[in-house]
Amino acid sequence: MVSEVAEQKAAKLRETAAAFRAQAQELEEKQARERRDNAQRSFNVFDSNKDGSVDIAELKAGLEGPLRRSFTKTLQARMGQKPSKEEVDERIAGLPGGTLFSEELALKLIQTYDQNGDGLLQQSEFAPTEELRTRLENLFSQQREDERLARMEERQRQMDDKMRPGAVAVVVSPGDVNDGPATTADKALSALPYLLPLADGIVFAAHLFGALPEQTAWAQPLAAVLLTLRSLPFATLIGFFSLSIGSSNPQVNKLVRFNMQQAINLDIALILPGVVGAITGAVLGSDAVKLAPLANAGSDVVFVALLAAVAYSVGTSATGSFPNKFPLLGRLNRENPDNELEGDEE
Repeated sequence: MVSEVAEQKAAKLRETAAAFRAQAQELEEKQARERRDNAQRSFNVFDSNKDGSVDIAELKAGLEGPLRRSFTKTLQARMGQKPSKEEVDERIAGLPGGTLFSEELALKLIQTYDQNGDGLLQQSEFAPTEELRTRLENLFSQQREDERLARMEERQRQMDDKMRPGAVAVVVSPGDVNDGPATTADKALSALPYLLPLADGIVFAAHLFGALPEQTAWAQPLAAVLLTLRSLPFATLIGFFSLSIGSSNPQVNKLVRFNMQQAINLDIALILPGVVGAITGAVLGSDAVKLAPLANAGSDVVFVALLAAVAYSVGTSATGSFPNKFPLLGRLNRENPDNELEGDEE
């Protein structure tokens, strides 16, 4: 009797499992059909010359419209008002390459879906517009991270060159080392290096500015300045190397040197969340949009933490003290040969 009851329960469980599998398969088939239908509609729109394939020019033409609308919405959230067509064109012209969608990114996007390697996208290879946009954003994020890594490698190479045997040592007399008390000008200069991490970190503020436009209105002028800096070709790269050189100049006041190095360390620390986001987007592909709430929360945390770090550093430097209380960054600064005495001042 007990065995019959157990067998009946097992049979019901098998039936339930089979029903769930059937529902899951039906859902997958439905999603696949919807994707094919959306891809078909997108292909018909992108294939402007109706030759049965989409080339780089057609791909750019099809995506630049949605990208421009998205860019305009982001710009409106940051400005607090709807930008004019001229303002949008001016901001786009200031981007690297003067466009939202470069030839290089278009080629990479085609290569992502180009199964037969002919440099074109046929109907069977095409994807829905939203999926193409998501993949393009992932490619753009990866490009930005590659640029950051290149900056790190260049900085490491310069440090290795300085430390290699046979390198010419520069002898500095004690009178040439500016380790005296910081003047008012030195305290003001100590705040400028933090424009670098703020310019690179403003990308993490997009959701916060969009979700709280009234509460963040006070920061709009600063955001506009940072976005202008980011739009200048190689501006952040030049700033990075300038701070690296300046932090090693013994004639610069010790407090300014310390803050230069601290700004560099903050900028490098921003690489980690960017890499995590790029890898997650690359692994999940179109499913990455499902993690948008988590990604937005993470971006908010990163940007607020960056603001807190900069505010602490600038505020402490304004009093003439060294902002070396960060658990890791402060230690890195104290290990710098130019700042080896800072740890004794705590």
